Amino acid sequence: MKQMKILLLLVLCGVLLGSQTVFANMAAPDDPDVGSSITFQKNDAIAVTSEVLDIEVHGSTADITAAYTMENTTDAAVSTPVMFLSPNVEEGGTAVTADGAALAFTVEEYALRYDTEIRTEEWRYAVLSEAEAEEVEQTVDAVSFTLDFAPGETREIAVSYTYRLGGYPDYDYDVKYGRIEYYLAPAALWKDFQNLTINLYLDEGMPVIRDSSVAFEEVGTRTYQYVSDTLPEGNLIITIDESRFQEIFSSLRSPYLWMGVILFLPVLVPLLLVILAVVIWRVRKKKKANRLEP
Repeated sequence: MKQMKILLLLVLCGVLLGSQTVFANMAAPDDPDVGSSITFQKNDAIAVTSEVLDIEVHGSTADITAAYTMENTTDAAVSTPVMFLSPNVEEGGTAVTADGAALAFTVEEYALRYDTEIRTEEWRYAVLSEAEAEEVEQTVDAVSFTLDFAPGETREIAVSYTYRLGGYPDYDYDVKYGRIEYYLAPAALWKDFQNLTINLYLDEGMPVIRDSSVAFEEVGTRTYQYVSDTLPEGNLIITIDESRFQEIFSSLRSPYLWMGVILFLPVLVPLLLVILAVVIWRVRKKKKANRLEP
């Protein structure tokens, strides 16, 4: 029966979030006995009245802070375990606060695979533990903590961490770009969700938004903002890039450019010599014609 219950939870996860689209910024896990880093319950007590997401890029990393205003809409005290998920959470710099006071938390990595043994660990569902996550293509980092609310209480919750950009943010030639992912989906599983603001601060190395799952507005120098009174569909995916002017110089630093030059050098040199000979011949011909004119 327990295995069947876990299977049903996975099916529910697929229905709610789509196959393998199982990531989120923050939500409460399902049944505490078999809970999951990828399966979350619909919370009927706690509402998110606003979220302000700050993403500040520094080279190949970004400092991310998600600040929530959360309200207990019931007349009873509520204590709930919470899991904040990210594609990666760099070591150090992670913090969780409630009304400005630090909360205890743990950071663990989970492997995302469906062909391994299913088992439970406390209130989380774990496919693989951190030590067994070798040779796994995709993992997710989870910041876990507990939130306590008095009846009708509103609290300010903040999670901050350092994020490693995807793409090729460390390259110094024209294939350079950065990719930022932030999981939004299960935030909709709180009782209510309102007022999302995303502030994106880019650095000089990649000052341009090449593509984004939401429509940002430029509000300052390398500063962009998105505001909505509802959650956007899907998760947040942003691709940042160099400016066109930067790409001109980046292309000259590309090793592929010079590899191509070397590869075609046996063809280019004779061709250049032929072009040079034709130019010299035409110049001489023109000079000779000018001398013969009366």
